[in-house]
Amino acid sequence: MLKRILAVSLALNYSVAAQAASPITLLSKQCIDYQVSLSQAQTSDSPQDASVRLERELLGLFNLKDSVHFYRHYPLNAEDKEALLQCQLHLADEFERLAKDPWLKTQSRQWARSQVSDLRQLGRRLTQQIAEQIDQVQKAKIHTAQASIAHGLRQKDLSLIIGESRCRLDDEAKSDETKSNEAKSDETKSKKAKSKEPQAQAFDNSIASYLIHQPDETCKRQVWQAYQTRAKQKNQAAMSLILETKQAIAEEHDALDYASWALSHQQLASPEQVKQYLDSQTQIAPAPWRLGAVLADLAKVEVRPLSGRQLLRDIQGELEPFGLQFETINADMLRLWHQGRLLGDIFLSQAATHRGGKTQLSPLRQSVVGQQFGQLTLTLPDELDDYRGQEQLIIAAADMVSRLLAGGRYYLNNTLGDDQAIASLWLSHYLSKRLLPQLPRDSREARLKAFASQLKVFRSKLALWAYQAPEHRLYRDLNQEFALSFGEPWPEADDALFSFTGAVTQGPLYYLSLWHQSLAEQILSDTHLKDKAVFELLLINEQQLSLDEQLNLIFGCAQSVATIQERSQHVQLKPVH
Repeated sequence: MLKRILAVSLALNYSVAAQAASPITLLSKQCIDYQVSLSQAQTSDSPQDASVRLERELLGLFNLKDSVHFYRHYPLNAEDKEALLQCQLHLADEFERLAKDPWLKTQSRQWARSQVSDLRQLGRRLTQQIAEQIDQVQKAKIHTAQASIAHGLRQKDLSLIIGESRCRLDDEAKSDETKSNEAKSDETKSKKAKSKEPQAQAFDNSIASYLIHQPDETCKRQVWQAYQTRAKQKNQAAMSLILETKQAIAEEHDALDYASWALSHQQLASPEQVKQYLDSQTQIAPAPWRLGAVLADLAKVEVRPLSGRQLLRDIQGELEPFGLQFETINADMLRLWHQGRLLGDIFLSQAATHRGGKTQLSPLRQSVVGQQFGQLTLTLPDELDDYRGQEQLIIAAADMVSRLLAGGRYYLNNTLGDDQAIASLWLSHYLSKRLLPQLPRDSREARLKAFASQLKVFRSKLALWAYQAPEHRLYRDLNQEFALSFGEPWPEADDALFSFTGAVTQGPLYYLSLWHQSLAEQILSDTHLKDKAVFELLLINEQQLSLDEQLNLIFGCAQSVATIQERSQHVQLKPVH
């Protein structure tokens, strides 16, 4: 499967002997040898021609980057992992070399002032990409620290100190696997029993098992809070290094702090605007340690069981009025067309039962009008018998269509910015409304969504706080912010910074998925346009309008950030249906 996909995705004419080699080996060789040349673009007669020639050169680099990302979804041996890492580093170095080129810097700024909308958008995004490049030393520090933190959070051999005997689970409440693990550690426990120190209890499966079996509310809270900070000791130095390095980057750009600099190119362009948005989204949800008990008392939303392929056929039927047609090439391959224009290929595979049988979308090649067709793989479960499983496939299908349908002539225009994410979310909401039952507010699924949203809100506040200089921090009391979302305070709430990788991978931009969700919901509920017009405006965007221009057409008037935030709060407070 991997060899066939690689051959298609890279469109390489290898000999029979070469095709027998590892696909990772072939990709790595092409990657390490790849170098972008600006010579043809530099000798162009017009800005438009220069941009097209540059696009042809950059597409090779971007396609290799996407191929590396694709293969990282698969189980790999140590040699292949190292080959992909070296490829990734080479591509990053190659783009960094381009970003330092005086011609590209000048040309990007000129394109950003162009009267041609797609060229102007390309110029702005290239200029931003160039500005965000950091030197090798800073890059090495950040990547090493990020890897260390991710490794620390993945560790399974962590244990928590439970000082009060009443908070330790007895044998009747523990799983068979937990008992087996404890039997193996009798000698260790015996030694600890001789000391006066509190005993450590290991969580070999997940904290969820403890919270389900523990009847004492105080114990639940204490152990959940301790579990959230389990990796603090291991990750504290790496986190400090990232924060210090990114603050230095901000100072190099004459910004107050990293949060201010990172947000300056976003629609919510300042920490103050992000705080205003996050505050508007704050609502009470069940406390995390109480969530399992709350959900257990709620009814699930019943759905008609479907196979993954049947639901995909239903989705295809809902998309036909938009001019989309799926051509079946064989049992494992579809071809997507829009009003006679080929968009790309979709490779289907069955979800492995031992991996949980979940839907997974893996992009291979980004669609770029006039340059290349898109290619993706979609992994489908055998059976989808619950609301969440069917919703996940709808979300993946919407993402798939939005990637293939993007109407821009430049890769960066089709992949960067808020546009594609909002388009995909709008389509998934549209399809869910037509294919899934209503979601009552008092259902298990609705309550779980509300909790997930509030956890994202709190973590977004935490990330904003961490990347602001102490004297400029807008959130002063994270204990109180936690209580506003979950009903109870947490005195060590700032230590939650060590409990999720998004704090270091996305930083102050962690809130973005919430913002995209809010805009997509507003568009679905408040637009005065017909569904097909919204579809063509968001997902195709043939005129390459900016997001602000799109929103003006969708809502029928100019949209300030304040207006959008007001709409967002109004939509969020509506009952879930």
